[in-house]
Amino acid sequence: MFEIIPVNDKDILAFKATGKLTDADYKQFLPILEEKIRKHGRISLFIEMHNFEGWEAQAAWDDLRFGLHHDHNFKRIAIIADKPLIHAAIGFVNLFSHIEMRFFDNDEAETAWDWLREKTGNSNPEQPAQTYKNILLATDFSAHSDMAAKRARQMVEQHGAQLHVLHAVEDVMYYNEAYDPVIASIPLPNDDFLMQNAIERMHQFCERNKLDKNTDIETRWGSPRWSIISWANEKNVDLIIMGSHGRRGIGRLLGSVSNSVLHKAHCDVLIVKS
Repeated sequence: MFEIIPVNDKDILAFKATGKLTDADYKQFLPILEEKIRKHGRISLFIEMHNFEGWEAQAAWDDLRFGLHHDHNFKRIAIIADKPLIHAAIGFVNLFSHIEMRFFDNDEAETAWDWLREKTGNSNPEQPAQTYKNILLATDFSAHSDMAAKRARQMVEQHGAQLHVLHAVEDVMYYNEAYDPVIASIPLPNDDFLMQNAIERMHQFCERNKLDKNTDIETRWGSPRWSIISWANEKNVDLIIMGSHGRRGIGRLLGSVSNSVLHKAHCDVLIVKS
């Protein structure tokens, strides 16, 4: 059977294939796949195969026939599986296709996602520079973020882009400038207080940095690095701007956020140094 995996990327369809695929499975699944192609043009596929037992004869024909007919509609296909037999079977289908396809072991799912999200296409140096349409400014309300905000304003004016500003609220930790974060054994503010305080600071940040009233602002719970990457995917962001930090105390933690976003984001990332 086929099971759809929800993802934020509009041009990627993710699903699991388990058991033995039948003609009935394909009759239910292929309309979903064709609708995705109709809406978004060329797409990529993320396929997980768990306890996979192959195809019934008619299902194998359905798979091959669809692949031959829609060869030009796919950019990349990433297949997560650990059985050599699966690799060989799908490799046979790949003989009839020009689709770029790669196989990954079960523990390489993150690598597979990174590969699917890589920008592909013409790398001609004469091609005009990219025009950014959606720019995400990630902020922790620090002086580093103020410097990043200035650069974000410049980029928005230069490209006529929509600006999104995001702050992620984490559990409270206490720091000093010399050591790593430690959790203090004292009463902590409750969740409502933390969120309300973050929302107020977000408005102060936008006002302080003279961000346009049409700026899309968001304050949410979560790990900063994953919140930034997820929000960028959700808003179809093509440039992330954030400040850099030092390598001691809180700077070490926040610096790791910048580094993680730089390596995991699907779009361009600009790290603004203070």
